Amino acid sequence: MLEVKNLTIEYENTTIVRDISLTVESGEIYSIIGKSGCGKSTILNAISGMLGKNGRITGGTISLLGNTIFENGRYTPYLKKVLGKELATISQHPDSSFDPLFTIGNQMTEVMRVSERISKKDARTKGLNILSRLHFSDPERVWNSYPHELSGGMCQRVAVAMALSNKATLLLADEPTSALDVTSQAEFIKQLQEIVQNDNLAVLLVTHNMAVAGALADRTGYIRNGKLEEAGGNVFAVTAS
Repeated sequence: MLEVKNLTIEYENTTIVRDISLTVESGEIYSIIGKSGCGKSTILNAISGMLGKNGRITGGTISLLGNTIFENGRYTPYLKKVLGKELATISQHPDSSFDPLFTIGNQMTEVMRVSERISKKDARTKGLNILSRLHFSDPERVWNSYPHELSGGMCQRVAVAMALSNKATLLLADEPTSALDVTSQAEFIKQLQEIVQNDNLAVLLVTHNMAVAGALADRTGYIRNGKLEEAGGNVFAVTAS
């Protein structure tokens, strides 16, 4: 699914992450953990082409579904083709994923109509079904709501619904539970695991929360001095060393 080889990234001529390699397979959650500022979010930004003008990849390759996203010092046209479609992202601030002027239903419909030929009626049926699968007790209300009318936990689950409605195969999740209370965190974790299993979705998650990584991840890696140390499923073993 996702393959990153020997990735090195710098900001303003300072190397942030060095020679990192990892893979994420379909139906798997891979979690990168580390302290604030260690470069874990930088890896996600590099994969999605969102490093900004002060950041650059100085070495390595990135591939998705066997197709190259980055090589030889530049992004390929394939990134533009898959970004927001097969490759989806959710952030630690759920409300940033949505336009506050439009309802959730309008935004999900637009996503589906861009990615596939589908009528508004069929988009609504599909969207409500996805919201039901994410265990919203009243999908109709969510569909007709504006983002500010939903809690942070609900917005984060809707962000996952948006990715599914666009047929994402890889989800990049940047601290997706950090803005949620403990109850919402537990609910989000459970439902993300269900979606990964049922839809064979691949997830690359970054977090500073060891409990979240331990609950979610099939495999984990820890960023230490710019290097990624593979920890298998035991996130606590590597962080204790």
